[in-house]
Parts: sequence; structure tokens; C-alpha cells
Amino acid sequence: MAAPAKVLIPIGENELKGTNGRLLFIARSMNLKGIAVDVLTYSRSVYEFSVELFKEIPAVKTKIIQPNPIHLDHIASLVNTFIKLTYDMYIPNTDMKLYKVTAFDDFRGHVATFTYPGMDISSYDAVMLPIPSTEIPPLADCDIFYSTMCFYAKEQGVPIVGIQIFPAIQTPPLFLWTVDYIIIKHEWEKEYLKEYGFDLSKTFLLDYENEAYYIDTIEDRYMDSLLNPNIHLPKEELVILLINHPRLRFCVKEALETINELNMPKTVFFMKRKFVIRELSEDDVINDFFMNDIKKIKGRSYIMEPDSKGDLIMLCDVIISPAYLTTLGFASEYGKLSIVYNPIYEKKDFQRDVTFVNNKAMLRESLDNCYKKKQAKLSFPDIVKNIAQQMRKKAAVKN
Repeated sequence: MAAPAKVLIPIGENELKGTNGRLLFIARSMNLKGIAVDVLTYSRSVYEFSVELFKEIPAVKTKIIQPNPIHLDHIASLVNTFIKLTYDMYIPNTDMKLYKVTAFDDFRGHVATFTYPGMDISSYDAVMLPIPSTEIPPLADCDIFYSTMCFYAKEQGVPIVGIQIFPAIQTPPLFLWTVDYIIIKHEWEKEYLKEYGFDLSKTFLLDYENEAYYIDTIEDRYMDSLLNPNIHLPKEELVILLINHPRLRFCVKEALETINELNMPKTVFFMKRKFVIRELSEDDVINDFFMNDIKKIKGRSYIMEPDSKGDLIMLCDVIISPAYLTTLGFASEYGKLSIVYNPIYEKKDFQRDVTFVNNKAMLRESLDNCYKKKQAKLSFPDIVKNIAQQMRKKAAVKN
């Protein structure tokens, strides 16, 4: 049995701030799938943020690396070496030697005054490196930190997986020749990479929306609710929200029966509508009419109040209602499968990508297809396990 994958994530200040700290949730996602993760940084503020974030997850270890100053004599030696190598070179069409205008300005000015100590990272299956932006270039401490990580990874044969946080057109071209793989969020970014000759077979499209938000630079209040959910809903499950109705109870019951026929891991939220029918409360109706079907659900099931339906919708893959609600339109805008299930209605498409379904067979087919599409999407753990398998196959061939 192969050992669990192990990943190193070097993180700088600009990249963490650019995602408002969400970038580090990558580590939690991978840890939940049994991937060992170490976070490494040069920044005290990033270190403290990471330690606080993972204080309840001791398996994610956060480390800080301290710079070592470079002695002035060594810098002078580098300048002397540069002069020796360029001493006989002249600026074209002049009698001015090149070193006189470059050695003590351009060259000396770009020699760093510190470096980072040597590290053995050979035990990692991948270094997942956030790619900086040309719009906001990293400062010297981060620049040298990332360069050092790339050097050790290349030297020790550890694949570098670039994470495309900022738009692809802001990627420093040097990184396209440095990284072994790139994780992108949008299909169009492949065209940019193709122009620079990057092997598109080494790109991974992170299309699992919940985790793609970790590396998005745009804030979204509803997506934020996924960062710290009250319940863990793994990608391997189909999460269904079924909305009750005061009159169309037969539709709700048929939807429950169809859900019970699904042969897949699932979690079902049954959302109340807060109605009263004469002397009966909604709880009475649920207990008398729906509870047997709810108890038959193979998986987790919850009866929910509608007060926080926005956050609840974000947790789900599918929203089913026996009548059209604006809630369904909102859900569809976030890529949720939004279904009005009602056998009385004719089958038709409705506004805002909400679909009408009028028979149980079609409802089941829709739910099965939704589950297959979800499993086909790539998450961070999927990508890491894919790369780890590729590297182990290569190692086996060499041996």
C-alpha cells in the first residue's frame, strides 16, 4: 500500500492577502483526505495566521524559515567575478567597457544581502507554490524565498505545482519554465499558457467550485459560508436540499421517494417553510406525513429552519422544490442544480436556469447526472493524488 501523499506549501504575504487568507484552506482540504501538509513561510504574520487557523488541526504543521545574512566580502567577491567575466566586453559601438556601467549599479544592486538555509524536501510528493503577480511583484524576502524553494525542489526531484491565484496574464513568464504543473481556475487560461509553449497536459482545471474559491481574489459573502461550515460535507456525497410546501405535499413525498432510490452517498436537508394549516403546525405535518420517508434515507438527513437558507443553499449541490421560488434562481447562479419537481406541470425550461421536472424517472436521472458531474470535477486532493501517482509510476519505471 502506497504511503499517504505529503505536500509542502510555501506561502508569501502578497498571495495570502490577495485571497484574504483563503489560500491556506487548501491545507485543510487536503488534510481531510489524508494528505500530510506542511505550511512554510518566511513571514511572521503569515506564520501566526496559519498557526491560529490550524490550532484545531495539529496534523497541518506550520513552519517559519529565518534568513541568513550574506557577508559583504562574499558580495564583493561576486562583483569581482562579474568584472572578470565581462572585462573585455564593450557597450556596442562605443569604447566604454560594460562592467563600468553595470558592475556597481545593475549587478551589485541586484545581489541579495541574505539567503535562506539549505533544506531537505525530498520527502514531499509536491511543492505547491502560489504564483506571484507581475502587477504586484513580491518584495525581496518573498522573491528569494520562492526562488529558494524552486531551487531545492528542482535539485531534489520534487515536482513544483504552480497555483494560479492571479489572472494568467499576470504570470511572470519565468514561472512557466520553472513549474512542472499548473493549477488554473478558468478554461481560457490554457490559451495564455499555450502561447508560451507550456505543456497543456500538465495543467489541472480546478473546477470544484467550493475549493476554487480558496484561490479567488474576489470576495463573496455567500461563498465565505463554505469556509467554516457547521457540518463537513465531503465531495464524495451528493448534498440535496428539499423544500417543503403547504399544499403540494404529494410532490414533496414523491421527491423523497426518489431520493431514497439513489444508490450513492448523500446528505439531505429538508427545509421547512414555517406554515400552519388550521390546528396543525408544520412539524405535525412532517411527523405524520414525511417522517417515515425521511428515516429511510440512506445517508444523513436534517430538518432545517429556513432562517439561514442562503448559507444552506451554498452547502448543497441540488435544490428541489414543488413550486418555483426565487431561492431556486439564486441557487442556479451559483451553479447549483435547481429543480421544480411537480408532476402536474408540463416539462419545460424556466428562467434563470431553473428546470421543471414532471416525473420521478426524470428526477432520478437528473440527480444521478448531477452526482457524476460532481465526482468528475477536480479538487486539490484529486490533483495531488494524481500527481503523486504519476511520480510513483515514473520512479517505478526508472527502477
